[in-house]
Amino acid sequence: MSSSTGSRATTGRIASAVILGIIAVAFLVVGVIFCLEPSGSLPTWLGHSTVWVRNKELPSPGYHPLRAVGSLIAGVVFAIGAWFTLRYRPEPATPEATTARVPEHQ
Repeated sequence: MSSSTGSRATTGRIASAVILGIIAVAFLVVGVIFCLEPSGSLPTWLGHSTVWVRNKELPSPGYHPLRAVGSLIAGVVFAIGAWFTLRYRPEPATPEATTARVPEHQ
């Protein structure tokens, strides 16, 4: 019996779940920042850009709500992926399925 068929999560699955969880938290934090901060006060690493209108620098009006919703959805998807990674239990192999079947010769 191998250790992967037991009810405990393996080290690889725990590592995958932790990585997916960290990515989920990062996307959720970015999505909340997009929702709470006005478009003009976002940092440039979050995609904030400005446009020049009549010699005034104004925040770019595009894609702010779309990026917020996209980040929140991606965060939820990664969180669900982390949860499924930990909750998945492979069915234990039965002895009949693991033995090699030898065809009968006549």
